[in-house]
Amino acid sequence: MTCTEAQELITALVDHELPDPERSTLEAHLNECARCRLVLDEEHVLKQAVRGAGQNVQAPIELKDRILADARLFPEKRHRWRDYIWPMPRILTPAFAAALVLLVGFAAFSWIQQRKASVALAALETYDLFLRGELSVRRLENTEELAQQLTRAVDGRFHPMGYNLASMNLRPVAGLVREMKGRKILIAIYEGQGGSLFCYTFLGSEEDVPPNAARFYDAGKKMNFYAFSSGPVNAVFHREGDLICILASDMPMEKLLALAQSKAQSS
Repeated sequence: MTCTEAQELITALVDHELPDPERSTLEAHLNECARCRLVLDEEHVLKQAVRGAGQNVQAPIELKDRILADARLFPEKRHRWRDYIWPMPRILTPAFAAALVLLVGFAAFSWIQQRKASVALAALETYDLFLRGELSVRRLENTEELAQQLTRAVDGRFHPMGYNLASMNLRPVAGLVREMKGRKILIAIYEGQGGSLFCYTFLGSEEDVPPNAARFYDAGKKMNFYAFSSGPVNAVFHREGDLICILASDMPMEKLLALAQSKAQSS
């Protein structure tokens, strides 16, 4: 089964409408394809958002009263309240309701996805600013002092991820704290012959993964790694307990992913 064929069947799988032979083939494909598993996860989120939005769709009482009192819309008194709410042929009512729920659900889903992606993607903007020389940072030669300053900036609630990247000719040279979407993010900046790399640390969960990130499961460490890009910047997201770590660099994605997997510690 190809990815195109699999993605055409994912909606039916989520709706429990896929016959047994096709379901078995699709599930076998999903076990081997991270990209299609991501599409499946997005479909589940969409269904939940539509279902939740549909349960809360209700016109305000003031709006109902204004509509019902408009003689241009209702010149004659009707005998059933349903006729005021749905002034259309009965056969069209289900279709209209479904369209309304889908529209509201899609708006809710888009808002949820944008909110999830905002912290991770907004953090990467600092990398581009740094490369352009527009990010003011304080450089420190002492690695311990750098870690202590970042930890104090969040009142000791958590520590920056500290990785030894000497084997890649990278060492920590600066750090800063950025507040994004109400959360403080610690940023350790590595530089050297291996280029530049940012390590972002903040409190969060896998709900903060950008919606279009590709998921890679490390069976040895029993951890998920999520790869995504923003312009020329590649990034790998993973979780260690309550801490989120994002490594960002312009190095090739496969190299960055391998680095993140080698340094991550299982919770």
